[in-house]
Amino acid sequence: MQLNLHKSAVTLIVSAGLLLSGCQSTSKPTEDLKPDPEQTALQQAFAARGFHRTPLGNINYMGDNACGGMQLQAHRGSIRYNENSINAVIDALDNQFRVVEIDVRLTNDDVWVIHHDKATGRADGTVDNQRRKIANINYKKQWGYLRERNLDTGQLTNTVPPSFLALAKAFRLSARHGQQLNIEIKGRAGKNAIEMLDYLAFKTLGEGQYFYSSLELDTLSKMRNINDTVPLYFIQRPALASLQQLSHDMQRGAGNDPLYERNKSLIEDFEDFGTRHYRERRYDNPKGFAQLKRKLQRNFGLVVDIRQYAKESARLTRLARANGVPLASYTVNGQSFHANLLSKLPQSQRPDYAIIDDTQYGFCRRYNLPPMQAYQGSSELTKQMAQLPQDLDLQRLSLLTTYFPQHLYPTIDGSLKSFGSQQAGPVDIPGQNTYIPVFLDTHAGPKQQQTEVDLTPADAIQIEIRQKQQD
Repeated sequence: MQLNLHKSAVTLIVSAGLLLSGCQSTSKPTEDLKPDPEQTALQQAFAARGFHRTPLGNINYMGDNACGGMQLQAHRGSIRYNENSINAVIDALDNQFRVVEIDVRLTNDDVWVIHHDKATGRADGTVDNQRRKIANINYKKQWGYLRERNLDTGQLTNTVPPSFLALAKAFRLSARHGQQLNIEIKGRAGKNAIEMLDYLAFKTLGEGQYFYSSLELDTLSKMRNINDTVPLYFIQRPALASLQQLSHDMQRGAGNDPLYERNKSLIEDFEDFGTRHYRERRYDNPKGFAQLKRKLQRNFGLVVDIRQYAKESARLTRLARANGVPLASYTVNGQSFHANLLSKLPQSQRPDYAIIDDTQYGFCRRYNLPPMQAYQGSSELTKQMAQLPQDLDLQRLSLLTTYFPQHLYPTIDGSLKSFGSQQAGPVDIPGQNTYIPVFLDTHAGPKQQQTEVDLTPADAIQIEIRQKQQD
């Protein structure tokens, strides 16, 4: 059974201007609105495990989502859609992210657009096959040449990347109470352009629905002089070791165009990397906090590379709390690296926010799984789910068709576990089964999946991995 999100349907809804509002046509025949028994059974199975699966396919916690004491920001929107796209923002909101982070840049005719890289070519392309710098594009005459890329094929779609105004309108229509937009300002801009950005944000979103972040302290200082109350987050440059690792990954991935281009685009944020002039420029110390206070005055926070943060988490949290400064963590070295370092920190030393490339369920399940309630299941899939324990990976249910007959199931740590016995006939009650870890990692991290492989275990391996553990 496939549990994929119907991307085309969402695109059609957005194109029609409904923006996933859930509106339904009153002319639709009544019989077409009858609930699907399999979907009803699946919702019941999710509910028994403390989750709700949304119409868009997101797995959301039904109750309080502790998530290690951190609030999560969706980095460039949902990982299931093109980064910085309207669909990515709407899907992240549907996935209950408290904050959605986007990137804005300025065209040469002073239009704010949604774009991470300095130039086109990676996440999008042009119909005339010309690579253009965003700062050199005339929005009125040339922006229409751009098209988003299909995540799977890399081919250009029919969707033009949004302007900031278009995305802000979509956010306003889809956001629930308390959800905010983190507007990361890329590059440098003059006072008038920054004033226009804040005017658009305030008029479209309203006070309290947005805040700003940037790698450029001067940019944030200009924004403070324009808006004396909006929260501002300064992004501290990553550790030298993080950029060196990123550079190494770029060289290693040179044969894989998407990976190479993605790593290259991250390095381009730090123009002096690779020269003798590069410095980490730390602000996570008393002197740095004092400088931030002089520049940003009030209501500001600091975003720190997880490599720097994890090494000195106790000192940083003490310093930040003493100064009333919220902390956020990010990484340039991949989501798995970020998540693993955060999970090793005591909860009292974790940041207030984590900017992640993952789903809420994918990230939070390592911190909090709701207690299971007993259920029987009324479809083939949910009957299988009812016989499996709490650590079943709900994002990989489509694998049960292959693995369940082999007495295996995918777990939340990315591996497989064996349950019961192939000779035992019907599967026993989960509490009476022996679950044996299988050292086979089938899980590719978000934004790292490249190929499909046949993961069916060979017969010789099946015999070995089902050996009971000896007492």
